[in-house]
Amino acid sequence: MDFKKNFFIGFCILLSTFAFSQNDTLYQEVTQKYDTTYRVNYANKMICKLNIDSDINNIYIRKVREKSENKFIPNEIFKLRFSFDYRFLGITVSFSPSFFPGNNDNSIKGNTLILDLGFKFFYSDRLRQEIIYKNVQGYYLVSPENDELIEAYPHMKVNTYGGKTFFIVNRNFSYRAYESQTERQMRSVGSFIPSVYYAYNTLETNAENTTKLFIDKIYSYDLILQAGYMYNLVLDKKWFATAGFHPGIGYNHSKNFYQNNQSNLELEQKSQGINFNIDANLALGFNNSNFFSGVKANYRNFNYINELNTEFINTRIGIDFFIGYRFKESKPIKKVFEKIEKQLDRLPI
Repeated sequence: MDFKKNFFIGFCILLSTFAFSQNDTLYQEVTQKYDTTYRVNYANKMICKLNIDSDINNIYIRKVREKSENKFIPNEIFKLRFSFDYRFLGITVSFSPSFFPGNNDNSIKGNTLILDLGFKFFYSDRLRQEIIYKNVQGYYLVSPENDELIEAYPHMKVNTYGGKTFFIVNRNFSYRAYESQTERQMRSVGSFIPSVYYAYNTLETNAENTTKLFIDKIYSYDLILQAGYMYNLVLDKKWFATAGFHPGIGYNHSKNFYQNNQSNLELEQKSQGINFNIDANLALGFNNSNFFSGVKANYRNFNYINELNTEFINTRIGIDFFIGYRFKESKPIKKVFEKIEKQLDRLPI
């Protein structure tokens, strides 16, 4: 928790430095490669945003042949996320505070610790990169029928190290207007968005007796190709709605570790197979020149087909409420970013 605390304090200091070092330079429009009647870019603004969301993953460890599964739920309902965006770069940090209702029932379900870090940037106007790290420790086993508590596993831990690279085909479509509010979409438009997603997931039960769980550890690699489409609907000059659908197919490689209770030895089983997945998103928001707010809904599901008896499935349904403000840029930060952008502008895309 010291790392989380120190990171959060450092993040707040960084944002405060940005906010109090604003200058009075008026917005200067940069050269764009798209129709500016479709997009308004806030390249001279530093955007700070606060999110409250329920984007917390449940875990399903499925026994394929027996057609049964164990369902694990973290003892958290809501996360608090801070984000900072400026020009091509975005940084996010998320955690789950205990003062939110439903996040503090530790005496029965055990304590859950959550930390998410995100690093997002554009190589060019249409080529985007996302890097994520997620850590969740503390789950409880529930009945698949009614989600009633069976047993708490406070030391069960899931780590995700991943990234996503995608390309926005239509230059006039603003992904920034949906994701980070560093732009405004002024005319309705959609775009095909092909992407590649890659992740390394680790699940460690850290349980004294794994007989009930039938598994000790799972290490899983995923590589997924998606063919998505998103559409920004401008309802009014300051109101927008976004819808997106991203089906995909990918490759999965897993290592499962079982504890042999008789010999007290750890057994390893490897598997590889195909996974099918679907991402979907909806959003409705208000976007003024500086102030913005809105709500998003996200859904993600993986369906694995492999030769292994056990599957590790991570399903997510989240609602995200956000509010933010665009501050004037600071001169020192502006100079650093301009040097980086000169290098990025040399890319052919």
